[in-house]
Amino acid sequence: MNIGFLSPRSDAHPAIALDFTAGLKLFLKEKQRKGDIQLFTESIGFGGSEKEVYEKAEKLLMIDDADILLAFIDERVLDILKPLLYASGKLMIVINAGANYPMNWVPQENIIYLTLQHAFCNWLTGITAAKHSQQAATATTFYDGGYLHGASIVKAYAKHGGEIGFNFVNNDKYDESFSVAPLTAFLAEHTDTRSVLCTFDSLPASLVYAAIDKAGSNEGLQLFVSPMMVEPPALEHIGEGFSFSIEGHAPWNIQEESENNKTFIRLYKENNKKLSPFSLLGWETGMIAVHILEHAADQLADGSLLVNKLKEISFGSPRGTLVLDPETNFFLAPVYQCSIGAGSSAMKMVPAVDPEKEWKNFVEEPTTGPVSGWTNTYLCY
Repeated sequence: MNIGFLSPRSDAHPAIALDFTAGLKLFLKEKQRKGDIQLFTESIGFGGSEKEVYEKAEKLLMIDDADILLAFIDERVLDILKPLLYASGKLMIVINAGANYPMNWVPQENIIYLTLQHAFCNWLTGITAAKHSQQAATATTFYDGGYLHGASIVKAYAKHGGEIGFNFVNNDKYDESFSVAPLTAFLAEHTDTRSVLCTFDSLPASLVYAAIDKAGSNEGLQLFVSPMMVEPPALEHIGEGFSFSIEGHAPWNIQEESENNKTFIRLYKENNKKLSPFSLLGWETGMIAVHILEHAADQLADGSLLVNKLKEISFGSPRGTLVLDPETNFFLAPVYQCSIGAGSSAMKMVPAVDPEKEWKNFVEEPTTGPVSGWTNTYLCY
């Protein structure tokens, strides 16, 4: 089997492509399938150039004769590839963090999506925030604001009765110049607003936490945060001195005691590899590829047939049972609710309640009005 991979570049997370391919290769090695799959890679940079993405995809399909195309791209660039994929009939797996989502959820029959469900995690966090308070501020960065995960947390919060009284967008460099002074000034003056809906990547998240703590006036303050804000790099300075609580949702609990998760972590330690959510996506892609190889090796040219076969099974992923939603062609997995109490560094993670029902609500919520944003794949900047 030939697999073509449109590989991303990221200045903020330079190991994305390396972590992904390491996870994929480690799974193939574990299943003794490494020699049965040949990987062809083409770099597409930040994923924002439609012309470059198209040309690299065309090369992988036509010159390298890829049976399956893996594309680490975002929703806004995907449309340019759909005619090419339709003409080829091959299967494409769209891989990303899930910060964006389709304007139209009607899927193409030979395209499926494997994501970290970031926008959906934010949707669940917006619901959680509304249960705590009906008045909140929002905070994000100029970069994060160009993706729909910020809209997702606000839409869910408003749908459940919440109102936004202040919006803060940071446009500083992620260094000593980084400031959230307008946000902390608002919170100091409006002591009735004790909830902040936050959408930040991991590096600015750590700066946000430090800046809010330093500003003080945080009695009863609750931050409802996006998935990257509960990743270890964002939390490295969180400790007993912090006077606010943190709540959010994450796509994976590294402490989960399932055999699949323990095997994944053990193999990474044995092979001296670094774990990350991108490693997880690579591992899961390997699971999908091996299943196709074992059950449809003589039908690789028919992408729609492969998709239908994938809809019939579930995968035992390190993050839990992975299933392909027949209505959207998105892989769905368990989501974990995360919380850190004020003055604590210990994170509590429990499975989210009834995520299948909320996924339906999330998908059915219409996107109205003008929508703009970056074409860069989220986290690639």
